[in-house]
Amino acid sequence: MEHPASADETMPENPLDARFVRVRGRRPGGITEFDFAIGAPEIFVELIMPDAAFEQFCADNNVIDVTGTARPEDDFDARLQRESDARLS
Repeated sequence: MEHPASADETMPENPLDARFVRVRGRRPGGITEFDFAIGAPEIFVELIMPDAAFEQFCADNNVIDVTGTARPEDDFDARLQRESDARLS
């Protein structure tokens, strides 16, 4: 089965037609944990499904794979964690 398109590929003309996945992890037993977004990769839902179902889901939705790209919330989450750690010290 084909892999999802990369973020470097051409975006759809209508931004709401863009579908994104970001793989968060793979569990034993063939389970994929991932984020799925429509229109903007920073607004997503977390999903989990068997690997074969994930591959089919990606094909059916013609997704753009943004796994490994920087997430804006990473900086925010890291800053919150540092501030929380500082308060607890």
